[in-house]
Amino acid sequence: MKRVSDRQFNIIFLTILISALIVIAVVMVIIDPLFHYHAPISGMSYSLNDERYQNNGIVKHFTYDAMITGTSMTENFKASEADELFGVNSIKTCFMGGSYREISENIRTALEHNPDLKLIIRATDQFDLITPSDKHPSTDPETTFDYPLFLLDKNIFNDIEYVLNKSLLSDAVTDVKMTLSHTPSTSFDEYMNWMSMYEFGKESVLKTYSRPPKSETETPLTDEDKNLIRDNLTQNIINLAADYPDVTFYIWIPPYSVCYYDVEQRKGTLKRDMDAMEYELSLLVGIPNIRLYGYDDREDIVTDLSLYKDMAHYGETVNSMILKAMAEDDGLITTDNYKDYMNRVRDFYLNYDYDSIYE
Repeated sequence: MKRVSDRQFNIIFLTILISALIVIAVVMVIIDPLFHYHAPISGMSYSLNDERYQNNGIVKHFTYDAMITGTSMTENFKASEADELFGVNSIKTCFMGGSYREISENIRTALEHNPDLKLIIRATDQFDLITPSDKHPSTDPETTFDYPLFLLDKNIFNDIEYVLNKSLLSDAVTDVKMTLSHTPSTSFDEYMNWMSMYEFGKESVLKTYSRPPKSETETPLTDEDKNLIRDNLTQNIINLAADYPDVTFYIWIPPYSVCYYDVEQRKGTLKRDMDAMEYELSLLVGIPNIRLYGYDDREDIVTDLSLYKDMAHYGETVNSMILKAMAEDDGLITTDNYKDYMNRVRDFYLNYDYDSIYE
């Protein structure tokens, strides 16, 4: 047998390696588990399981005319309920711990790629309201989220991080297995829904935090805070609405439980929270294509800890209640009533007997 020289061996080895890599890359492009290049293939089943990796492709390539978006407070929404209530075909693209800018950029991408998009249902969380308008996980050194910038830019050369990614190849294999076993694709009711992962109720909620000592001072809402709020809302909500006047934005404030506001009043920041909320409402009311809703005055929700897994996160029952309420214009906040709404909210949270939570 003729001995293969080192040079010949290297050529054969590199040829096999490069061929294998090309095959893997072609398979990734064809299956495209992150929808980076194209819409889902008809007849193929797909697993939706990673919002920061898949949301960008979803808004670019899926067929829809409405979207539900926001932080983890929106992950338990069921798109099928929104479809029935609003007469739409919706997707759900949520961002756990997402900043206003991150969510706004995903919405803008959706609007740029889909002229049929006419309805957007978006939550605006209070925890991230008083924050710089450019805050983004990709530039936050303290973020705990793995951020796939190679999916968001227009540089095709760094797509190698996608098509030759071991973990994402595993996702493609999962999609093939689902298809062969006739398992349907993940629905937008199921996508990132975490209901089955947690226990709910007062005992579970109280286990998730420690009640802080009572502060002797109150932190006011400063002019600097107001500037942050104004810039944050202008860049990430108001400008979007102005740029797309034919799109209706349903904006609403998630109702955190009374435990959240107990912590805030113990820290001396409750009045600041109330003032920040009112300032937010004052900036958003009256914009023609923004429909603004608030449910912090719903005592039947915020005091019922059986609906919550921690001091802020409620279960899908509340998500369904919110969708139905918005569809019926229940909780609509306008120029005429937003001060009355805030009077009710202030009166309730500033005078609530928080000690009774722990009895």
